[in-house]
Amino acid sequence: MKTGRLSLVVIATALLLAGGCAGGSSGGKDKVDSSEALATALEHGEAAFKDGEYAEAGKAFEEARRLQPDNQRAVVAGATCFLKTHQVKGAHDLLVDYLGRHPGDVAARLTLARTLLRGADFDAAAVELRQVREAEPQNLLALYNLGFIAYRNGQYDEAQRLLEEAIRVRPDHPEAHYTLGLVALAQGRSADAVVALKETVRLDPNHVGAHFNLARAAALAGQADLAASEGRAFATLSGKSKAETEKSEQVKAQSLKAVQALMAEDFEGALKEYQALLARYPDHAPLYNDIGRVQLRLGRRDDALASLRRAADLDPRLSEPHYLLSNLYRERGDQAAAEREQRTFATLETIPEGKSGY
Repeated sequence: MKTGRLSLVVIATALLLAGGCAGGSSGGKDKVDSSEALATALEHGEAAFKDGEYAEAGKAFEEARRLQPDNQRAVVAGATCFLKTHQVKGAHDLLVDYLGRHPGDVAARLTLARTLLRGADFDAAAVELRQVREAEPQNLLALYNLGFIAYRNGQYDEAQRLLEEAIRVRPDHPEAHYTLGLVALAQGRSADAVVALKETVRLDPNHVGAHFNLARAAALAGQADLAASEGRAFATLSGKSKAETEKSEQVKAQSLKAVQALMAEDFEGALKEYQALLARYPDHAPLYNDIGRVQLRLGRRDDALASLRRAADLDPRLSEPHYLLSNLYRERGDQAAAEREQRTFATLETIPEGKSGY
């Protein structure tokens, strides 16, 4: 027997039947029914999104847009679902159409910028991000990504100014410090690069690129001991990174049965398949994230909390576990933990899809 929340199809059918049983409804009653259906679709979409079920959430937000095409929540959340399910063109077209009628919507414009970054259209993304900054000068997403784009385009003074402003808004943003270090290296300021990159590895000890560039900057600055130690750290982490990439490909190839079970809403079957994979790959963070998402669908909140916490501990650069953890902590009334996880998620989400390597 399938478990989990009712599907959107079941909910929509129930609403239609309820409307039909009323018989001969007036225009006012139609409006009430439509309003109730919209609220139901939005609530269903948001609940599915919180549990990491982005395909299901996308269907719900699509239904909400059918009922009210310019509903802001349905548009922005629906576009995000497109991105989560790798439908970049769908997100782009939805947002461009909506912003043509609502040009002042900051959330929609930020989502469009992220969509353009996903497609490596950096100049177009910068246009959108500048408009966000006009409305919200201290917006972290806009500041960091504009700084990154300026660095990528060789506009180093502009990049430094924007990145330093991003750090003032969020001092613990490792990628802002990292990109600032790359800017200093590009300008030949090796001592400044060392400072920025040391802060990066303090905030994110597993940042492979930061260790590599810190070793390089230290060598250029004449700090031989630091260069040697960072070179060793890079070699160790680089080997682990390559091994993780190979492991991810192996796990992905062996996850077909679990994915098929999920598509059939056989959550117990999916959990069994993921747990079997975990026995073979016990330290693979994305597997714990997948297991946590399935446990959420089964209503096993305590188990999901443990799985997602393990995913975040194994790979601090994964953003999704922090988002799901923030919702779980909020449900438990632990507002401080919820806000901490949400801040971590927001920081990780500001990293552009096509960010520089090392």
